[in-house]
Amino acid sequence: MMKKAIIFLGIVFSWLFSGCYEDKGNYDYIEVNEVTVTVKPEGTYTIYGYLGEELTVAPRLTFQNPSDTLEFDYTWKLDTTVISHERVLKYTHEGVCKIYALDLFVTDRKSGQVYTGSVSLQIDSPYKYGFALLTEKSNGATELHFLRLEKPENSPYYYTPFYNLYSSLYPDDPLGRKPFYIAENFTTPNKGGDELTILQKEGGCVSLNGALLNKEVALEDEFYGGYPEGVYPKLLAFCSSIDVMIGDDGKAYSRYIYPKATQPDGFHLARFMSIPFDFDKANTYIDRIIPAHFWAGLLLMHDKANNRFVAISTNGDPTSGKQCEIQDNSANSDEFVNLTNFGEYSLVWVTTYEDGAYGSGNYRCVFKKGDEFYVQNFTLAKQYSSTNINLSNKGKWRFEGSDKVSDRTVYALQRNGKYMYFAEGKSLYCCEFRNETGGMRQIVYPIHDFDRNVTHLTRDYNGERLLIALEGGKFFIFHSIDQVLGSPDPWAAGNMYESPDDVDLGEIKQVIFKYGNFSNSSGSSAPW
Repeated sequence: MMKKAIIFLGIVFSWLFSGCYEDKGNYDYIEVNEVTVTVKPEGTYTIYGYLGEELTVAPRLTFQNPSDTLEFDYTWKLDTTVISHERVLKYTHEGVCKIYALDLFVTDRKSGQVYTGSVSLQIDSPYKYGFALLTEKSNGATELHFLRLEKPENSPYYYTPFYNLYSSLYPDDPLGRKPFYIAENFTTPNKGGDELTILQKEGGCVSLNGALLNKEVALEDEFYGGYPEGVYPKLLAFCSSIDVMIGDDGKAYSRYIYPKATQPDGFHLARFMSIPFDFDKANTYIDRIIPAHFWAGLLLMHDKANNRFVAISTNGDPTSGKQCEIQDNSANSDEFVNLTNFGEYSLVWVTTYEDGAYGSGNYRCVFKKGDEFYVQNFTLAKQYSSTNINLSNKGKWRFEGSDKVSDRTVYALQRNGKYMYFAEGKSLYCCEFRNETGGMRQIVYPIHDFDRNVTHLTRDYNGERLLIALEGGKFFIFHSIDQVLGSPDPWAAGNMYESPDDVDLGEIKQVIFKYGNFSNSSGSSAPW
């Protein structure tokens, strides 16, 4: 019996072992080809695209088995909407300018395994960031051109031009005639973007949507009952909580917007006063404004009638909208021209540079006395909840380029204040400022001679590019960096763009750098 039992158990174990062995072939073992999906560029979490322009996104895919890469499906989603099934995304956005979530799903058809990569996609207006040129055509018509600043590594040219932009977008709705001034306005939150307001002698002064450039509102409608009687706009300044219009009567008209955060989705929620600003001197006549960065806290202006600077408080503290008092007790004009009384000096030019601390602004100006020109530097800082403005960083030097300039000279200052460009007639020069132990050293050297007079010099957001406008609608862009300026032939090294001769630009009336939104307006860095 024992022998029979052993034989029986042997047969059973043999059957079980045979069954287990044969069962090994009944399972499908699927090979997994894992994929690493990278969509975002190196050094950033955001891809930038332009409304209405095709965007190409080539993901970086690393396969565990590089020889087997064809058995995959691709799905691109913008937020929750499928926009492509191609491995390399080619996409043109026609929706709203904002930030979207862009996701790529890579599916292994054999295993069903899904691998993902994500990035933020910021869709901007193609006319958001760059130089805006206001011009007058030969028939007097107003035109707007735009030069978009591109990321240097993406293009050999740095700028993409959009010539005759407004008329190409809105051929049946012309701007007007005889333009002379353009200014950019922001809402404090970026959601509101920007607007461009154009002043012109005929056809009305008008604000344009900064993204689409369509007309939004006539400036006249932003006053109660229209412009003050007998007054037409001459200058505009959009500040933090106060906006100021200077009329051709030399008087200032303001509107109070506090806080600007109350207008996150638009503009025009307040109107200008029709009563002029009440300065401390009744005969005050404003002929120029010097806007500082958005949070400087003050708007500096030139009072031609009294040969002085005046200022209005513009930040959202209790003094907003009041005249400020510049605390300048300078008595010796040979050392420093008193800002509240220029005396024998007359103001030639003034600008701001290098964003200061909150509530302050840095300024540089050119004064004239007799046949001599002088450079003066200073910082103004407004005390919070006070109308007092403190003066510091005072400096004054005879301009080493005095023999090369006149009252018609045009100027521009690099953002850090190191280089000041000036053009007299057809000649462009640079003055380098070196703060040395013995004092301020100035080095003046020629850059280039053109075939016609220079009319405007405008720097971009950080001063590394200078737009040079000439009579007759010609312009150049000069790469104003140390390496170029230190080369044997700066113009040959730095001439990075020239407007084509076969494009009718019209006479250039003004050039500004368009920032596109509030956060970019500090000018400290590009938006990419």
